[in-house]
Amino acid sequence: MSDIPSHLCANHRSFRTMAGTGDRGLLGCGFMLKPPGWDCQQAARSAYSAVLVLRGQGWYADAAGRRWPLGPGSLFQRFTGVLHSVWVERNPAWAECWIHFGAPVEDMLASLGAIDRDQPVLTPGLDLALVRELWRSVTALDAAQERQLPAHLVRLQGLLLSLLGRERRAAPTASFDSDRACRLLADDPRLDLRLAARELGLPYGAFRKNFRRAVGLGPGEYRLRRRLERARAELLGSDKPISAIAAELGYANPFTFTNLFRKHVGLAPSAWRRGAR
Repeated sequence: MSDIPSHLCANHRSFRTMAGTGDRGLLGCGFMLKPPGWDCQQAARSAYSAVLVLRGQGWYADAAGRRWPLGPGSLFQRFTGVLHSVWVERNPAWAECWIHFGAPVEDMLASLGAIDRDQPVLTPGLDLALVRELWRSVTALDAAQERQLPAHLVRLQGLLLSLLGRERRAAPTASFDSDRACRLLADDPRLDLRLAARELGLPYGAFRKNFRRAVGLGPGEYRLRRRLERARAELLGSDKPISAIAAELGYANPFTFTNLFRKHVGLAPSAWRRGAR
């Protein structure tokens, strides 16, 4: 996975509409920095977007309650009219790039099997050459004449297909059950990672490698995010002491838990509880 230069982690975007097509003829691409917090909460968009995470951490949830962690190299898709949520963590700072189409292009790509609406989050990884090409596409689209827009539409579709194709090449070992691995770490936040590997019948090194390839981040990072999600739910839905919540999540003392919560959420647990209520 390539490191993305800082000058590509910036605000740089273009939206265009082909003549006489209205919202159905939208096309766009861009790069964006975002502050921590909700990007959208159970909201639906009027067009399709494919968003590649360049920096930062967060998660995506669909209307059915399924959740996927997001990190550098994750690609999440916003399908036209489909409810979803995206949360951006405080640290590290978030940067993304994206490709945007009107609904007819999404429908066409879905009918060809290029887009799978049952799999909104993919892990193609970061290809610096592809990211640079998308940056150049933003500049070119912004300067394009009206008659040139169909060519840019085709160009952006090609870039999207390149991203989706990378996901297939980056598939994990076929025998690795990523769903079961995620459930193990989500259901028991105190579970030792080596015990999780043993439960899956894998050496620890192979477990880590396959988990990262399938999910987009290491099992330790994934477990931390699930712990923070559960912590937020407990803080909001109960009056348990911070020390009790820390113990339930597997932390030896509440100070370690508090420091981690503050680092990733931006507030101490007690302050977050007051603000959320």
